[in-house]
Amino acid sequence: MKTLIAVMLGISCVVPADEIAEIREYRSQVMEHLDDEYGLFRTEISINTEGGIYPVIGTYQENITFYWGSEGGYVWLVLVTWTGKYASRREYGEVLYMEPELTWENGTEEVVFQYVLSHGWDNNTTEYHWWHAGGELIQSSASTAYPEEVVEFIPEGPQAYGYVYSPEELLDLFYMIHI
Repeated sequence: MKTLIAVMLGISCVVPADEIAEIREYRSQVMEHLDDEYGLFRTEISINTEGGIYPVIGTYQENITFYWGSEGGYVWLVLVTWTGKYASRREYGEVLYMEPELTWENGTEEVVFQYVLSHGWDNNTTEYHWWHAGGELIQSSASTAYPEEVVEFIPEGPQAYGYVYSPEELLDLFYMIHI
């Protein structure tokens, strides 16, 4: 019985590792083909390109890039990247979506990976990684780099943090533009 439990625990630890390896491979393939002539389509949004000072916010500028596919009049989101420069911090983020089965329904993409890099006014840099499968968070990791040390930790789900965009907001924005 103890052997069976040990084997089952070992299998449960391997499954997320396999899924994460598959997500990493998928991300690598997507990143390889971002600039291909016949690869993904790109839509870019630039906000406050003149670098104006916004009331209460101060310095503010954002760039959002959607990488997407299309076939037979159907569009789907593959990757979104964004950069933001604010008075007190800078941010870079990625959300990777698994290409949906062609169900002809908008918004059926599944989030598989999220990454956020935040550089604050205190010169600390924090990186967050979240891996998803089947609509569930399967693993997360993070680290904060202080001048003297790097602290690694396991972050809560992405909804617990106040970075600029959630995967759902980005998907909604994409479909507002493309439909």
